[in-house]
Amino acid sequence: MGVILVTGATGRLGKFLVSTLLHRKEKIRAVIRPESKSALPYDVEPFKWDLSGGPLPSYAFEKVTHVIHLAGLVGAHPYNDLIKQNAYSTKNLLKNCPSSVQKIALASSISIYGEYKGQMVDENFKPKTESPYGKSKLLSEEFAKEFCPRLPVVFLRFGMIYGQGFEEGYFAVFDYLKRGKLSILGDGKNRLPFLHAVDAVQAILLSLESNAQSGRTYNIVGGEQMTQEEVIRIAAESLAVSPPKSHIPIIIARLAMGAQSLLSYAGISKKPRLDEENIRQMTLDRAYSTARASSELGFSARVKLRAGINEMAHFYEASLLQAETKGE
Repeated sequence: MGVILVTGATGRLGKFLVSTLLHRKEKIRAVIRPESKSALPYDVEPFKWDLSGGPLPSYAFEKVTHVIHLAGLVGAHPYNDLIKQNAYSTKNLLKNCPSSVQKIALASSISIYGEYKGQMVDENFKPKTESPYGKSKLLSEEFAKEFCPRLPVVFLRFGMIYGQGFEEGYFAVFDYLKRGKLSILGDGKNRLPFLHAVDAVQAILLSLESNAQSGRTYNIVGGEQMTQEEVIRIAAESLAVSPPKSHIPIIIARLAMGAQSLLSYAGISKKPRLDEENIRQMTLDRAYSTARASSELGFSARVKLRAGINEMAHFYEASLLQAETKGE
């Protein structure tokens, strides 16, 4: 490969990706915000630009053969911010991209589908998302598809990514679990589409090397379809605590989270460690087929969910020990 242009290089997944690319001796140009304070590895070339503010200049693509677009907002944010940072940033990335670029991997999300309860969803299912985040990622895809006749764009619809660096949300669950304060949301039988960061990076690299047609979409999730209840039980085992036995109705959990958010906004209480998007992710029943990614990209998730949860629990307990040491 020539130069690989990467957006979101200083983000959680971006750091995993950049480390892997450097290990492969690839040349990287990272698009970063002008005001960014995040450090890049010394051998990564920075290109300062705010993609939400305007089209990336054509000279940013000098010697670029491949593009990886990871930049964007994840989770619960104002709708207008999500649209600006996710959808319009994608359009601004591609507007001046030359047709000489060999492949563009765009990080999308399974959130675009919404919920097809009890079904195994493949790429032929119609998106029917109701979440602000899902709508922003769907619009991002729609904007990008306008360039597909000219540019070789492939869409990777990632599951719920976890792994080192993805502490937010997951550590809150571990904390509630360790303190015996966690309840199962709903009946706990809903399936959760987790994806380890290592496997997300694997899918990106495979897509760059593939013969995938422009505009092709791929579901990228782990190979196991575990339920919320099963995942929480494994997490409890990893922390050597008892799994929760109580259940709480989803609507009650949402109302409680909304009330706590209002109190936080008013300055009466702390900001909740879990938000509406976290609850939505944990309670929808979602299962996805990766048959297309397997046959066309050669993708197969390598990290087993139990091993990945054990890894996250280890990181969590290490963070507690570090906090205790600093407090001494």
